[in-house]
Order: sequence, then structure tokens, then C-alpha cells
Amino acid sequence: METKIIKGDFVKDKIFGEVKNEVSRLLEKYQQIPGIAFVGFNCTPLAKYNIPLHIHMAQNMGFQVFTEILSNDAREEEVFEVIDRLNSDRNIHAIVLLQPLPEQLNPVRIVNMIDPVKEVEGFHPVNMMATMVPDIRAERYPMCLPEALFEMFSEAGVQPVKDQEWVFLVDDGFFSNTLTKMIVRAAASRVVPNDCAATFVNKDSKHMVEHCKRADFLVVVTKIPEYIQPEWLKPGVCIIDIYSNLVKEVPSKADPEKLVPVIRGGVSVGVADNIASAILPIPGGLMTVVMAILFRNTVIAFKNELSMLKPQKIALS
Repeated sequence: METKIIKGDFVKDKIFGEVKNEVSRLLEKYQQIPGIAFVGFNCTPLAKYNIPLHIHMAQNMGFQVFTEILSNDAREEEVFEVIDRLNSDRNIHAIVLLQPLPEQLNPVRIVNMIDPVKEVEGFHPVNMMATMVPDIRAERYPMCLPEALFEMFSEAGVQPVKDQEWVFLVDDGFFSNTLTKMIVRAAASRVVPNDCAATFVNKDSKHMVEHCKRADFLVVVTKIPEYIQPEWLKPGVCIIDIYSNLVKEVPSKADPEKLVPVIRGGVSVGVADNIASAILPIPGGLMTVVMAILFRNTVIAFKNELSMLKPQKIALS
């Protein structure tokens, strides 16, 4: 069986192009541009690449970019003060809390402080509830993770069918992190069809391999690079790898004095080859499109504010 490697480059570039053109149009029409603020910490080795990447790409889209990189020993009150200031800044239309956070900070409490109108990833409890319960019609923007998956599946022609089983294999550390657990379950509520089974498995469960072998769709969220073994995979499975791990740094081919990251997910493409029907790999898979959706949501947030600021016509009796 030939394994289809589903890269996100085409979808990402398409959305980036649309966002950049729309920002140019908005600037020409309103003499204003969307503002996006990144709040982050250097608590993981990958942060030194991830934070500048977000900033650079946002600037490339034409956004006004604000950054708040806090110390790894920051107290909750300090983070709250920063978010309060960003919430009240009329030039900022999107606030992105870059994960992960230092261990002393509660991610749910921090995200909950962000104005739901400016929280464009879909992680605020109010926005997450709108994702999980669409009948309340409170959704401002699509949640980035499931929306990215929908668009990549559509482009690649992947179509889940009735009675397929979805298995979400997640590290114990992510299960114990309330925010991560909520994100995975909220995203699953959108992507798993109603006539399919969904199972959430702690990677440390003694029944983990049994669950993997049943999966028609295997979603892997682990900090252990290339963890999944070929004998755990059901022939024809579609694998969705989510978490990026910095394995090492090597000299750049273009500039040997500059180091570049080597990133791996929980599944090696080589391991899945000729077993899986398709794989969304790390790097280059789902997470590249997530950033594009994030920027598209930022434009939506800006346009929503413009519509609220327009003078309302008053009916005269």
C-alpha cells in the first residue's frame, strides 16, 4: 500500500495569500490594519524558533505585531496584567498565548483572562463551548485545529466514512494539563463524524497498543519523537501527527554558522510507509495550516470590530 504524505504547504500558501491580499485591501480602504499580540515564554528549546517564526510570518502578512515575551518565573498576576493591557488596546484585535507555559502557571486561568473576542485560536472556554455546542450559535471564528484538518482533508480527498474508529493517543502530561485535554476533546467533537467511535487513550495505558491497532484514524500527541511502532498500526490507517519535538540543531546548509532545528513528531514517516493510507507528518503537516487559520481568524476579528464601529442607521418615525 502506497502511503499518501499530506503536506500542508498548498493549503497554507493559499490561505496566506488570501490573508495578505485582504490586509492590503483593508489598509487601502480603511487606513488601518489588524493588530496581533503574541504572549510567550522561553520555557522549551523550540520556543527560540517558534516565537520568531510566528512574529515573522505575522509581519509578512502585513499585521501590526506586538510581542510580550515574559520570564519563565513570571507570576500569574504579572501575566494577568499584561493580558489586561492587551485586552484594552484598541490596536490589538487578536491575542495569541503561545504554548507551552511555565509549570507554575495555570493555562486555563491564563486563557480565560483573554477577551473572547480577541482569543482567535478557539481556546477560551467561551469559544471552546461554541465549538463543542454549535447550536448556541456563539462561534466567532472556527477553532484553528479542526478547521486546518478539514481543509487539508478536503484538499487531499480524505473522507471519513461511517463506523470508522478514531483513536487519540495523548501523553500523560497532556492529559493532566486541563487546557490541552479540553483542546483535544473540543477539536475531536468537530472532526469525528457522529457515526464514528472516538477513543482517548493515555500513552501510558497498558491497553494503548490494542487501541492503536483498531484505529482507522490515529491522532498522536506526544513529546517522545518517533514513538509509534509499525506493528501498532492497522493497515490503511490515516495518521495525524500533532506535537512538534526539537530533536537537535544542525548547521544550516546555506549558512554553516547558523543553526537550524531538526523537528520530529510522534510518528516517523518511514515507519508508517506502506502501512498507513495517509499521514499528516511533523514537520510540514497540520500545524503549518493551523498558523494560517490563526491569521485568517485575526482578519475576521478585525473586520468584526470594523462592523461594530460603523454608524448605525436610525429609523425615523
